[in-house]
Amino acid sequence: MNSSLRSRLWLSYAVLILVVLSVVATGLVVALQRSPVLYRQVIQRLNLAGASASQRIDDLPRVTVERQNQLLQREGELRQVRFIVLSAAGTVLDDVGAGSGTPLPKFSAPDALVNQDSLLANTFRDPRGSDWLYTVNSLDNQHFLISAALRPTLPIRSIFRDEILGPFLQAAIIAGFLAIGLGLLIGQWIANPLKRMANSARRMETGNYEPIPLEGPREVQQLGEALNEMAHRVQTSQQSQRNFVANVSHELKTPLTSIQGFAQAILDGTARTTEMLAQAAGVIYSEAGRMNHLVMDLLALARLEAGTADLQRTPVDLNALLKSIADKFSIQAHQVQINLCTELIQLPPIIGDGDRLAQVFINLVDNALKFSTTGGTVTIRMAAVDEAVWVKVIDNGVGIAAEDLPRIFERFYQADKSRQGGAGRGVGLGLAIAVQIITAHGGRIWVESQVGQGSTFTVSLPNHLTLDGRRKPA
Repeated sequence: MNSSLRSRLWLSYAVLILVVLSVVATGLVVALQRSPVLYRQVIQRLNLAGASASQRIDDLPRVTVERQNQLLQREGELRQVRFIVLSAAGTVLDDVGAGSGTPLPKFSAPDALVNQDSLLANTFRDPRGSDWLYTVNSLDNQHFLISAALRPTLPIRSIFRDEILGPFLQAAIIAGFLAIGLGLLIGQWIANPLKRMANSARRMETGNYEPIPLEGPREVQQLGEALNEMAHRVQTSQQSQRNFVANVSHELKTPLTSIQGFAQAILDGTARTTEMLAQAAGVIYSEAGRMNHLVMDLLALARLEAGTADLQRTPVDLNALLKSIADKFSIQAHQVQINLCTELIQLPPIIGDGDRLAQVFINLVDNALKFSTTGGTVTIRMAAVDEAVWVKVIDNGVGIAAEDLPRIFERFYQADKSRQGGAGRGVGLGLAIAVQIITAHGGRIWVESQVGQGSTFTVSLPNHLTLDGRRKPA
């Protein structure tokens, strides 16, 4: 394919140059045919013949029609010129010389053409369709002498053979070599980067995602950039899938191990007493519930990412929703000695799924409480910004490291697993689900944080949508 591309490129250049040369050659032929150079000698011959004949007629001692006719006949045959004598009214009085048998058109006011440029001539066309060049000389005030000759033509074949063919062939040979050279250079300039892109694409099949160097024309470089971006996304996606499988396996391994161990204790009779049986059953139940919660979160995340989650769009009073969430966490905040406060404003209801939005804010407030230090403060703040409602969950806890911020919303990613432990440890799906829920509502979620100073999670939700998800009319 690559060689074929180079061949087509240089062949296209060769054909283009040959076409241009052919057009130029055709133009030259037409120009030569119509050029005054071809008949300038004829005009000079007509001027000399007319001047000589009129002078000799004037020098005759006694001019008769017969003697004038003989003189003009002799001069016309000698100079290959046709002589026509006209009256002042344009009537043909005599017509002798070369080609005199051809009918003449009507001439009018020949005296107006006497003082013409010596390098120019008039033309007329006879009934046979032949063009004639002619000049006019005055014999006396009542008679005029027209000297005429057929307009010379140069056959196209002669022009092409004698004038065009040689230079054209030389130019065509030179142009052919130039076209081949330029075509090969340009073909390599375009085809070599494409070949490297094809090889890189084949290496991607084996998992080798080396970046493609950006070479060649701008369009080829843009294609390289697109392939590099695609390769990066594919690599990221595959890495995400591997991480997903590893994380799910890791999260399922611990509860499955616990369930298997305590079930084995029941089966082999190790757990004999009522207390030991109750403990084993409790662990099995707890770990099964944790696995069920993990599976349900994964299903919810998959539906949200696929856009198949069933969102119930109803009017939602964010003020009341956030107030109820604050009331729900008030006891937990009191137990860990954290001040939970709200800064809410009354706004018209927004359109959304109240249960899903509550899931987002519950996750944010729960994380803020977990990562706040004793005596700290968690604030739920609400504000109207342009056509959106902003809800901020602010804490002054330990904060998030700068290298963790870009990945904080990834699935299973936990900035610091050491902060959590035991049965209450999360699996790192809450923020990933929150992102998908807010995105499904047409909003955004982001975080600002500094280590040791706390974090601020901001949720922006549009307040200009109707129940069907469309924009409210202005």
